[in-house]
Amino acid sequence: MTTIDTEMLARRIPLVGTYNVRDIGGYVTTDGRVVARHLMLRGDALHQVDDEGRELLAQMTLRTTIDLRENDERDVAPDQVNDNVEMISIPLFTHHVTAIDDVTDRGQFTTLDEVYQFIVSNRGQAVAAVLHELAQPETLPALVHCTAGKDRTGIVIALLLSVLGVPDEAIARDYHATDHFLSGEFHETILKRAAENGHDPVAYTAMLGCEPYLILDVLSKVRTSHGDVETYLVEHGLDASDIERLRATLLEGEPRESDSSDSTRSDLEGGIHG
Repeated sequence: MTTIDTEMLARRIPLVGTYNVRDIGGYVTTDGRVVARHLMLRGDALHQVDDEGRELLAQMTLRTTIDLRENDERDVAPDQVNDNVEMISIPLFTHHVTAIDDVTDRGQFTTLDEVYQFIVSNRGQAVAAVLHELAQPETLPALVHCTAGKDRTGIVIALLLSVLGVPDEAIARDYHATDHFLSGEFHETILKRAAENGHDPVAYTAMLGCEPYLILDVLSKVRTSHGDVETYLVEHGLDASDIERLRATLLEGEPRESDSSDSTRSDLEGGIHG
């Protein structure tokens, strides 16, 4: 289990039936602004949320959930949220996939790196669609989630935080925190289910990892192929006005000029501990 600081622990929303629902507010951007709190949540599956959990969501005035899971996952474990919460489905692997050859069997991937690189290279349109929904009026507060709130959610939130101007180090720490929140009961349940379904527990354990380099590689690949995250998103269908609305809605404070003291990739990896 990874070490985790008090500030990161305080981000977790104690939503009954979940393990990894967190607020991404409070991160400071490179130009000195701050991501607004209680507007943007990330999380795992919501199928075990009970009345107590729904009451908490009502207190938070949650308006929208964006579900990144595939149809089969939603059918087995449908979200259990309040009736007034709009539930939007954007399955990250198959959203707007039209050619039968493009529909990907998720079981073909043997490493997380393969999963992440596939999403970045082939599913940018789906990621852009998620951010487009988040930019619309009356959408926030919103919760983006998948099954574990780790991989699909991790990539979407990383690209959102990056386009808001949050430094890579903070993005990597936010991603890596999942390693803590999914330890214990969640981890044991997933491994037991994997064994019952005939999966190799050692290989499956590797797929549960949240090492910072994975999300840093996502950001690096995006920048290598498109120059920056904003260009990547626009070229995959996100309107520039959506990005401006996201910044206007999710950022607080006045921007200042960024300095040249931003951490390098090697500094990031060296300063994040598992």
